[in-house]
Amino acid sequence: MSDLFLGQTCTARIDFISAGTAHTFTWPWNADKAVFYNITQWAGVAANLPVSVWWKDTNAAAEAFQQQVIDSAAGSSFNFIDTAAAGFTVANTAGGVTAYRSLISAVTAADPCVITTTAVHGLQTNQLIRITDLGSGMPTARGMDELNNKRFRVVVINTTSFSLKDPVSDEPVDSTNFVTWVAGGRIDLETRVLQLNNPQVDPYSNTNPYNPTPFSYNPIEYKLTADTAVMGSDGDVFVIELYKFGTVINLGDLLT
Repeated sequence: MSDLFLGQTCTARIDFISAGTAHTFTWPWNADKAVFYNITQWAGVAANLPVSVWWKDTNAAAEAFQQQVIDSAAGSSFNFIDTAAAGFTVANTAGGVTAYRSLISAVTAADPCVITTTAVHGLQTNQLIRITDLGSGMPTARGMDELNNKRFRVVVINTTSFSLKDPVSDEPVDSTNFVTWVAGGRIDLETRVLQLNNPQVDPYSNTNPYNPTPFSYNPIEYKLTADTAVMGSDGDVFVIELYKFGTVINLGDLLT
């Protein structure tokens, strides 16, 4: 799946000593928040930046929300600033290949439900997929809540589209009354059935053995680059607090 920890709350602590230059960190899961504590600068020295915070899908690229020491005498006065350069940049690597994972570009509200992918999906009819990254639980609602994190059998229409069937009843999925698709979504292959081996084309023998391609999983690597505004000076001691929320609820504008 695109996120094996979907719906789980996760936390982690990471310690390191800065080299004073930008560095790309790899997370064990798709984090929602990262807090960088510069322990060395955790002192009453004017202009120090002891805390830098990153929120997934909230801040633009290269931004960091930071606490800055502004009172060197008292040592307890802080100023919140937004570093618009040399802050944080998402650096995730896609992982996988088109035969295993695809991004969604359209979902129809129809019978049967038809999905279109942004690139060639590489699927075969009767393969099982799981659909993720849809629904109202995303930071911005994406629609088609009824499809999210569920398994389906595919019927290939062309290289970038296919319809859905129920994997148990084999009935076409009727999405006519589902929540309208807005954007996004991901498809992940769960079973790999090769046309060469199913159905059988030639009798198998020692010279023509049955050699199905086994399922393999090449996960996404979730990465975040902390640039110079965050990383401080060479030798600075850091602690990172990493959070993944089991549920993210976007209430929108409460005044509308």
